[in-house]
Amino acid sequence: MKVLVTGATGFIGRLVVHRLRQAGVELRLASRQPE
Repeated sequence: MKVLVTGATGFIGRLVVHRLRQAGVELRLASRQPE
């Protein structure tokens, strides 16, 4: 599965990204701040 996460560097986005990575999901991240 591929997932696009918007707001990936925000408070909630970081938690979502962490959980999805643990689940082995392929991610694409979008953010206003390229950190």
